[in-house]
Amino acid sequence: MQPFYILNLQSTFTLIAFSLIAKWYINPRLSKTSVEDALLPLVWVHVFRYAPLTLLVPGQVSPDLPIDVARTIAYGDLISAIAALITVLFLKQRLAGALVVAWIFNLIGFADIVITTNAAISAKLYQYPIGFNWYIVNFYVPVLIVTHAMMIYKLVYAKK
Repeated sequence: MQPFYILNLQSTFTLIAFSLIAKWYINPRLSKTSVEDALLPLVWVHVFRYAPLTLLVPGQVSPDLPIDVARTIAYGDLISAIAALITVLFLKQRLAGALVVAWIFNLIGFADIVITTNAAISAKLYQYPIGFNWYIVNFYVPVLIVTHAMMIYKLVYAKK
């Protein structure tokens, strides 16, 4: 099987699995809490988005990997991680504007996923040895997508 199809199969399977976990186990518990408390664990998942910085570490990925794509992914996720951490602080401390900050984070984080996915597919990133980053793509990114969807749902349908 070609790497592109393997990656798509793995990512799709993970997306389905985490969607079901979210629907059956996570959402029922979070629906019993305030919007701020429901968003907190979902945002925490994104604080670790700095992990793709390994794309910029010599010896961790193929030296043939297009550096512009590696930078786009690494720095986009770093910005998303910083935004997530700021959001956690606002939500946990119940600071004024916490839900606005959560919206801003979701816009940044989701835009990052769209931009970096496009860059990775355009550069055929799946054809390069990317080490640990393979697991980020087929395991962590689907979790990020599911939690973004859950957060946006919570923000849109929040009881104010």
